[in-house]
Amino acid sequence: MTHEYTSFSQVEFSAVKRVFKNESELKQAFVEALKKELARSICNEYLVEEWLIPAIDETIKRGRPDIQVSNLVIEVEPPLSGLEKGREQLEKYMNELYEKTSGKVEVYGAVTDGRDAELWVKSSVGLNRVSTGSMADVMSNAVRLFCSQKIPVVSVEDLVRLFGV
Repeated sequence: MTHEYTSFSQVEFSAVKRVFKNESELKQAFVEALKKELARSICNEYLVEEWLIPAIDETIKRGRPDIQVSNLVIEVEPPLSGLEKGREQLEKYMNELYEKTSGKVEVYGAVTDGRDAELWVKSSVGLNRVSTGSMADVMSNAVRLFCSQKIPVVSVEDLVRLFGV
């Protein structure tokens, strides 16, 4: 994969055209686009560069969930495979993070197969799907929603990234 992805729309277009041979290729393109989308978002530039992007990189190295940054969890499924399996995994990861924060933080979650996506919110009122549709639309909505809220510190690693302690 030699193309550099700078938007969710580009990733979705490539997924629909079956450019990605496997989940790993899709995830790589998605992460590239996510970083660029965050950099263009309403999120604080310092937070994006010093906290969010390093958190994405670290999560990718660790494995499961696919991507986690603060209270946002993203599950990337194999290209065009549907969302069923990923939705189940996402719910598990969202519940774990919600419990880890003792229910004091809303948890956002998204699942995508490159073409389709869903955005979920776990809060005191339960787990609710708030958006479904094309990956580019849903993920743009997810970034807007995530960046429009106070971004909470949910782990020791978050504190270290922010304050260097």
